[in-house]
Amino acid sequence: MKKRFFVMSLCMTLLISIPFVSMAADKEGLKDLNGHWSEGQVTRAVETGWVNGYLDGTFRPEATITRAEFTKMALAADRLIPGSENAAMYESDRYQYSQLYESGKESYKDKQYPEGVFYEAPQESLTDVNNHWLTKQGWTTIALNYGMLVSEDYAHAGYRFYPDKPITRYEMAIIMDRMLGLVYPANENHKDENTGFTDDNSMKDWQRGYVIEAYNAGVLQGYPDGSFHGEKTATRAEAVTMVQNALDYMEKGLDPEITVKTCLKNLYYYDDWDKPVEKALAQIIDGKIYVPLDRCYASDSRSDLQSGFPSRSANWAPVQQSIVFFREEESFLFTAGTEVTGFGMSEDIRRDYLNYSHEYLSVPARMLYGHLMVGLEPVERNDETEENKFPNQQTVFWDADAKTAVFDIRPAPYHWS
Repeated sequence: MKKRFFVMSLCMTLLISIPFVSMAADKEGLKDLNGHWSEGQVTRAVETGWVNGYLDGTFRPEATITRAEFTKMALAADRLIPGSENAAMYESDRYQYSQLYESGKESYKDKQYPEGVFYEAPQESLTDVNNHWLTKQGWTTIALNYGMLVSEDYAHAGYRFYPDKPITRYEMAIIMDRMLGLVYPANENHKDENTGFTDDNSMKDWQRGYVIEAYNAGVLQGYPDGSFHGEKTATRAEAVTMVQNALDYMEKGLDPEITVKTCLKNLYYYDDWDKPVEKALAQIIDGKIYVPLDRCYASDSRSDLQSGFPSRSANWAPVQQSIVFFREEESFLFTAGTEVTGFGMSEDIRRDYLNYSHEYLSVPARMLYGHLMVGLEPVERNDETEENKFPNQQTVFWDADAKTAVFDIRPAPYHWS
């Protein structure tokens, strides 16, 4: 069984706080799961510690699950637990785009940025959850600020979430895509594409991309007759299975033995290799090295380069699932689900118009436990790189024997020599 790296304190938090589970379960297994189609997946989730059964030793796999319960389950499995370090930057809205542009001397709200890429308004508040346990325990804020929930989805209902309403399969697919950072491809890569399910013609156009991405990620499947039935309410068994499948996709190639460091060797006035990145997990997928962008930048404290992250110069856009930040005379945009990662602006026009685009990641960025993971081509560290001769794209210097990845921290499409 694939290892999950939850500390005991987090396990206890999950077991105590999720409202539809309890701490007790029969040591020999949950008695109503024997022979159930979800037995394997639910058992794995229970062994991991982010879900459990009821005091009477049952799991009740066919009971329905609500919107609030599924939202909390997804966040808990993703380690975005109120009060945890992982969730810290999502417990406040100060890392959203709008806060950056409205905090200065002039407002950026009326500037004409391309299709909202450079500005994202704060999410509207959900109007019916103030006194709900989801909000009182801190989950609603994280869900909105991360982008697991998007309030605009409920604008037609006066921004009422109806948290105790049973969740549908469509809604679960969308939340799972947001958990995995698949919003961009869901919206951009499948226009007019048939899902392959027999009830495809009953789906709305905007739903198809989310269903396709969730299916391709192995998160969901259809029914034996080939249908999807996205409007059907979901059961506890379906919910756990989807989340477990999402974790399998998310944790692909995860290796906790990899050490992540940073370097600024490409700047001629710095000679700085091997700066450790604290609490940074890394992945190797199809030969690419994935490192967490926020933790790598947080490791660099050089104020003259404005490289600290998160900071006032770095912000998260939850609806687009993008990180944008300024550095010297350029701005950089990293979006989950795409390899198009940045744009640069000269100082005199930075605030007005898009200038030019950079495409310097070789694979789409991913999400891992709330962190945007950028995939980079591994480059062997040698005499040339020691002398500031760098490749012309974003890289990570990889020592396979030592299992050490050194991230070239300046995200520019060129390198000074």
